[in-house]
Amino acid sequence: MTTTNRAALMAVFALALGACASTKFNATWENPEAKALSFKAGDKVLATVAINNEGMRRIAEDSLASAISARGLVGVPSYTVIPTGLTKDKDKAKAAVEKAGAVGAVVMRVLAKDKVTSAQLSKSYSYTVTWDGDFGWSTPNPMDMRSDTVVVVETLVYDLRQDKLVWAGQSQTTSPSKIDSLIKELAGQTAQQLRSRGLVK
Repeated sequence: MTTTNRAALMAVFALALGACASTKFNATWENPEAKALSFKAGDKVLATVAINNEGMRRIAEDSLASAISARGLVGVPSYTVIPTGLTKDKDKAKAAVEKAGAVGAVVMRVLAKDKVTSAQLSKSYSYTVTWDGDFGWSTPNPMDMRSDTVVVVETLVYDLRQDKLVWAGQSQTTSPSKIDSLIKELAGQTAQQLRSRGLVK
């Protein structure tokens, strides 16, 4: 591979990385009064995403339920258990969850969504040498402006057998492409957090 082709390939790779969403947890909390989660294969875990738009809620909860099921449990989208009209009625919602036989719940909700604009030094710099020996910079495009969408999400993990919130985390994702991709990435990182803290048996 020539030097030119190698440089072109690296440039494409760098652009691809820049286009990917990146998620990180800025803050986490674990309940000192709760025991480690004892979910086992086949246990039902409710997947809840707090979004006012019903269509988006269903897409998001289906994605979260799928991510839970991929880890050996049975992910249950909350919209199949708790109709929209009951989401704000605590007693009826709790009764519906108990009737469904769920032993745990993962709840996600968007706390903030903002546009962030940043400036980066342009790669089109060139330099010239003036007759008096001083160096001068020519900057036809001194700054490249970039706009990203930053989404802050709160994730809560409940053990319904203990009737306790076991773990909470606040994450930040830059430029998520689709809601289902964001949910799956968050689910994966949440699972890692729970394992690293010994909260999953």
